[in-house]
Amino acid sequence: MTQRSWRWDWLPDQGSGSELFEYESSPTGHVLRGRVVANLGGAGIEAAYVVEADAAWRTRRVRVEIANPKRLLEITANGIGRWSDAGGTWIPALDGCIDADISLTPATNTLPIRRLNPPVGEGTEIKVAYILAPDLTLRAGPQRYTRLGDRLWRFNGLDIDFTADISVDEAGFVVEYPGLFRRAI
Repeated sequence: MTQRSWRWDWLPDQGSGSELFEYESSPTGHVLRGRVVANLGGAGIEAAYVVEADAAWRTRRVRVEIANPKRLLEITANGIGRWSDAGGTWIPALDGCIDADISLTPATNTLPIRRLNPPVGEGTEIKVAYILAPDLTLRAGPQRYTRLGDRLWRFNGLDIDFTADISVDEAGFVVEYPGLFRRAI
């Protein structure tokens, strides 16, 4: 089993705040956990999340909790693009999404980076289960990840006209997400 932890700081374009992050891996899968305390547009946010992925980095379960006012979102996936809510009800709007993307953290960028792993210079368009926090709205979000170098990826949010070149460590975790997040420790 591998375990790692660090802190991400939010950069001024995002708001102010930080996230304490923990990662665990085993032969059967990966667990990403974070606790975010931030100020977004004048509103204080406290949030916690857990993302579970299988050994091939396909998202299987996501749980996001907002402290005040208390809100909770929990969804599960079969690993091939079918999602359900906590009660087991199918969410057809997320059909075809393999990865989850939580707006409060750069941790979820690691999921497609590790799962896709194309050669340098190539990219892939995907759909993700996009979770906008703090309100916890859920939608399918089209994205493109292009590998620019061994530790550099271009992220394109195709439906929001957003592009960023993200630097990652040797394991595919974000070191710097320009304007939004920077790893502190």
